[in-house]
Amino acid sequence: MMWFVEDPTPTLVLAALTIGVLVLALVKTGRGGLLYAIAGVGVVTVLILALEWFVVTDKEVVEYSLSGACHELEANNVNGVLSYIDPKSPAYGRLKSELSRFRVSRASYNRLDVKVNRNTNPPTATADFMGYIQAKDTRGEIPFETVARRFTVELKLEGDRWLLKSYKIEGFPEGSY
Repeated sequence: MMWFVEDPTPTLVLAALTIGVLVLALVKTGRGGLLYAIAGVGVVTVLILALEWFVVTDKEVVEYSLSGACHELEANNVNGVLSYIDPKSPAYGRLKSELSRFRVSRASYNRLDVKVNRNTNPPTATADFMGYIQAKDTRGEIPFETVARRFTVELKLEGDRWLLKSYKIEGFPEGSY
């Protein structure tokens, strides 16, 4: 049901295929009435794309939060990163003390899969993704500079923002990194 407000690709592909078939029928039959059908498909496509642009889903807001946190991480703005974390979460204190020891040059993610649960109070979400962090340990205790791992992040809805509650990094014991 919500697929057309999260990703415009299926709408564009379906519209292109439909218009292609209608243009082929127009060329074969020469019926001018098919021009109205082509125009109608164009109008419906524009309306669906406008709806996709105006409707912001929970999954998109979670993605905006993750993108914002990555941006703040790349800027080495500890307070900016912490603004995306629930202050009551154990992760808050842990990350607050650890983030200042790293100089991050790149932070990104891909293959994002978000599952939202609005039946909890407050609503929660789980984001699973491949995360990439390129950073230098200012203490020199961690020898590697690039981490590419699967992350699982638990978030909760606080007002209109999704805040990180907890996280797991594949290959690391829970609660450590």
